[in-house]
Amino acid sequence: MSKLKPLSGKDLEAIQPIMDAAEKGMGFVPNSIKIMGRIPALVGSFGMLTVNIIGQAGQLSPFAAIKLAFKNMGWTAKNIKDKERAPLYLKNLVAHVSSNASGCRYCQAHTAGEAHNHGASIEKIEAVWDFENSPVFDESERAALRFGFAAGQVPNAVTEEHFAELRKHFSEKQIVDFGATIALFGFLNRWNDTFGTELEGEPIAFAEKHLAKSGWNVGKHK
Repeated sequence: MSKLKPLSGKDLEAIQPIMDAAEKGMGFVPNSIKIMGRIPALVGSFGMLTVNIIGQAGQLSPFAAIKLAFKNMGWTAKNIKDKERAPLYLKNLVAHVSSNASGCRYCQAHTAGEAHNHGASIEKIEAVWDFENSPVFDESERAALRFGFAAGQVPNAVTEEHFAELRKHFSEKQIVDFGATIALFGFLNRWNDTFGTELEGEPIAFAEKHLAKSGWNVGKHK
C-alpha cells in the first residue's frame, strides 16, 4: 500500500495532459504520477526527463511534447514561488545523508557545500553523519534526515514510522518534496559513481575541511 495516498478526481486536474499521455502510452496512469501530482512541476519535469531518456516513440508527437514543455514552464514558475516548499538547506542535508547511505562521495561533497550555502551552519554540516545524537538538530530535522538515510539504502529501509514522524512536522507536499530530492540524488549518485566524475576543487576543499573527520574522502572522484 502506498505510504502517501495517490490523488484522485479534481486534485489531479492540473496534470491531466500528462495523465492522458501516460494512459495513451501505457494503457493506465501509474500511481507514482498520482502521488507526485501534489507538485505538478515535478510531474512535468519527470515526464520530460523520461521522454528524453527512455523515449516515447509513437506515443507523444513533437507538437504535444512542446505543448507539455510550455505547460511545465508555468508549473515551474508557480513552484519556485511556493512558500510551502521544504527548506532548501534541509533538502540538501537530506540529499547528503541519502548520498552517504548510497556511498556517493561526489554528491556528499556537493550537498554539504550547498546546504551551507543555503543556511545550514558549519556545526550542522560537521555533525550531520551523527544527526540522531547531535544537539544541533531539532526533531523536525531528524525526521527528515532519518527519512533520507533510510531511503538511500539498498534495499530501501523506509517504514511507516518514518512517514508518521514526517507528518508531525511537514505537509504532504513537503514530504513529496523530500522524496523528489532523494530520487533526484538517486539518479545523480548512480551517474557520478558510474562515470567516476572528477570532483571539482571547491567541493573537495569544503569536504576535506568539514567532512573528513566523519570518514569522507575523495576516492574515485579525484
